[in-house]
Amino acid sequence: MSLHKHVDAPASLSFPTMALPDTWDRQSFWNFADRAKEATEALAEQKMKALEHMPVEALRVFCTQYRFFTIDYISDLALLVAKLPFGGLRSLLSQILSEELGEGDATKAHPEIYDRFLSSIGVARDELDHPIPANHAILSGLTDEMMRSGPAFGVGLRGMGGECLCQTYLSVMFEHLRVHPYMRENEDRIDWEFWTIHTGEQDIVHGEMTRAAIDNYIREEPGALPELARGYERSITAWNQFWQNIFETCAPRPRTVS
Repeated sequence: MSLHKHVDAPASLSFPTMALPDTWDRQSFWNFADRAKEATEALAEQKMKALEHMPVEALRVFCTQYRFFTIDYISDLALLVAKLPFGGLRSLLSQILSEELGEGDATKAHPEIYDRFLSSIGVARDELDHPIPANHAILSGLTDEMMRSGPAFGVGLRGMGGECLCQTYLSVMFEHLRVHPYMRENEDRIDWEFWTIHTGEQDIVHGEMTRAAIDNYIREEPGALPELARGYERSITAWNQFWQNIFETCAPRPRTVS
C-alpha cells in the first residue's frame, strides 16, 4: 500500500547563497554563522509544515529516518573529540558525548530513547534498520571527511553543524510534529522523553555553551578559521539535502503526465 497518496513533498528549496569573505576573522565568522542559522530556521519552517498533514504511516517513516542522524552523530562526535587538542572545547564536547551515550547507562543513550519514541508511535523494531540509501551515503561520506580532515573542519561540521545547525531543524520538526492529529490523539501514551531533552532548556544551554567554547577555540587557534568555516558550510549543504531526501521519500511529488 502506498504511503504517499495524499501529500506532496515540499518543493526542493535551495539554501540561500551567502557571499563569503576572502579572509576570515572572528566577527566575520559569527556573522556568517548567524545568517546561516536564520536561513536554516526559515527553510526548516517551510519544509516542516508538511508534517502536520502527512499520512500516519509516512510520518512514521519520516521519524524513523531521523534516527540514523542520531547514531552517526555520536560516532562522529567521538572522532572529533579524539582529534581536538586538550582544552575547553574538547572537554565540553566530551561531556555532550557522554550525555548522548547515557552517561554510563545504555538505556539512557539518546538513540535508545529515540527508539522508544518510535515504538510508542507504532514503529516496529524490524523497521529501524533501513536508512534511505542517499542519506546513508551522506552520513558515511561526512564521516570519511572527518577522518581525512583536521579538527577545525570537524568542529564546523559536527560541533556546529550537528550540535547547532541540525538542532534547528529538529526544533522546528517538533513544533509541527506535535500538532499532527495522530500525535494529539495519542499524546498521553507517546514517549516524549527524547523531545523533552532535545527541544528544552538543556539543549538551549548546550547551544550557548558550544558557541562560547568554539569562540574560545577561535581565539586560541585563529588560523583554524578557514577550515572551521569550510566545515560549517559543508554541514549546511549536507543537512539541507539530508532532510530533503527524507521528504522526497515519504511524500514524493506527483509525476506530471504529458
